[in-house]
Amino acid sequence: MVKSLDKKWKEFLFAFSGFGPNLLMIMMGSYYSDALNPSALETGEGFQAIVPGVCFILPALFPILFAIGKIFDGIIDIPFAHITDTLSTKWGRRRPAIAVCTLPMIVSYILCWIPIGGAERPLFNTIWVSVFSVIFFATYTMCLIAFYGSLSTVCTSEGQRLRVSGYKSFFDTISYCLVYALVPVILSGAKMQIDTLVFLCTPLMLTMIIPLFLIKEGEKYGYPENEGQSPEKVGIGESIRLTFKNRIFRNWLLVNCCTFFGLQMFLSSMNGLIIGGMGLNGVQMAILNTCAFGPVPVMLYLFNKAKARVGVRATYQSCLFLFAVSILSFFLGSRFVWGEGAITAKMLIGIVGGLFGSWSIGAFFMMPYLAPSQISSVEEKLTGKNHSAMYFAGNAVATSIVGAISGNLVYEYIKNLFLVRGKGLVWAEAKDGLSAPEVAYQAFFGAPADIETVASTVFNFGNLMVPFIVCITCVLGFFLAFRLPRDFKPDILAEEYARMDPTVDVSAVQEEAEEERGEIIFVQVGLSVLSGFLFGFLWGGLLMRAVRPYKKSWQNALLYLASVCIPFASVYYNLKMRDALLCEAEEAGASLSLNKTALVLSSILLPVLPLNVVGLAMLQSAKNKLYATKG
Repeated sequence: MVKSLDKKWKEFLFAFSGFGPNLLMIMMGSYYSDALNPSALETGEGFQAIVPGVCFILPALFPILFAIGKIFDGIIDIPFAHITDTLSTKWGRRRPAIAVCTLPMIVSYILCWIPIGGAERPLFNTIWVSVFSVIFFATYTMCLIAFYGSLSTVCTSEGQRLRVSGYKSFFDTISYCLVYALVPVILSGAKMQIDTLVFLCTPLMLTMIIPLFLIKEGEKYGYPENEGQSPEKVGIGESIRLTFKNRIFRNWLLVNCCTFFGLQMFLSSMNGLIIGGMGLNGVQMAILNTCAFGPVPVMLYLFNKAKARVGVRATYQSCLFLFAVSILSFFLGSRFVWGEGAITAKMLIGIVGGLFGSWSIGAFFMMPYLAPSQISSVEEKLTGKNHSAMYFAGNAVATSIVGAISGNLVYEYIKNLFLVRGKGLVWAEAKDGLSAPEVAYQAFFGAPADIETVASTVFNFGNLMVPFIVCITCVLGFFLAFRLPRDFKPDILAEEYARMDPTVDVSAVQEEAEEERGEIIFVQVGLSVLSGFLFGFLWGGLLMRAVRPYKKSWQNALLYLASVCIPFASVYYNLKMRDALLCEAEEAGASLSLNKTALVLSSILLPVLPLNVVGLAMLQSAKNKLYATKG
């Protein structure tokens, strides 16, 4: 057999393949709904909307069409998975699907973010974005299923699968850090609307073509199509039957659906929960999210330690329980409880909640990737049947349906409900130049009011209810998890297969050598480095002291420390440094050019280096030119 991942760096690069598409999908799941319909942003800052206060779609129709698109996307996962499991071409099984679908995936994603009908044609926009979202979901799914389905063949041991799964959780964590900790800072600091940033990030989707060069299959390598090495082909009907008849997988699906129902609703609403519900700005949102995602490297390390000691089931249950507790911080720190002020109290509650939630985040990234691949790998060893993509498809079908219900139906409808203190609930949407909260206020009081009155009187019902809904689903998942095997190691899964079918010979499954699993610690070490310990510690400090507006200010010293210790906070620092340099140049009557977009992009694209050389070099060059001009 020809090994695809015969070098450790190839494992890392292979896991990186889905980074771009996943990053853009997370941005869509987190910002897309509020970008088109900013009701949940209430009276907060409007950079997360395409146009602040403007609704581009029909709020009553869009959730239905979007949910249908997500469900359709889930259903077609089944035939797509069968295609990638059984396809036989001279280029192999998995690579053709990725090659064909990558370009339409990128184009359709871009078109989703362009409501060409404007605010005057919401029906046209609703149909437009629904059609192109279906195309995007379908092509994205085909690419990712082919990518995930190849895991059981490109990885030759449990240890290698664990490493690749860990590397993938590493990049997933980066994606979530970027989307939730960095994006709000960029939007606020650069005064940039969300659709502009999305278009700048879209080229990252090209990471999806990496498997075309790493997966060794087809005529050139004689695997898996050649005789003697090809696993037994499984028909689509049998593949579906084997997948959903598998008790281990069904029990995992029940738990994962509970997790995903709550997680999808939370991710869809996070923007509104912090900006609208808590009344915080983009920078404060970035701080809260950094507290949630920054400790993930340590938490992921502890998760693996706990998993090795007490098993996957108990450790994953602890994640569900702590996430159920942490999510309530969004209600306890809301404007409904504290009013418009008390920013310190809200921030402290949010920070504590984020720290509790960080224990769960790494596991939520890793388990949906690890569980199906382990189950399918053990099944192939026991039966000789490889239909691994169908397990990922089954997982995707279930999560697409619950995600459509939670994030695209339930949340999309409740976010257009507003609670007017002392009056009751009312459905409201932006119209006649008024924001949705102003429309809700006017529905009860008959006249518009100033923004402060509206903010203290009107509360988005979705922002209030989401924490409780997510808490309930996580608790339900906690109890359903008792049905899972205590661990997903091959020997334990083989025992479960033997209980389902006593005729199965489990001797084919051997536990891989323990040393195969040790190198996953790179994930934790790598993320710690990424977090900023080497992000120009000395260079950035010396540069700050050389710029006059930044001298002798403890607030700016704290900003600098945050930029070197908190993931991606250097973006905000770089933008503030740019403003200071331009201000000093204006006072000196000097001309200074420092491209904001290039500065932001350098911070987005280059944080994986030990030093963000490009961003610091741009600032240093501008500073040198300024002082050379001043003499």
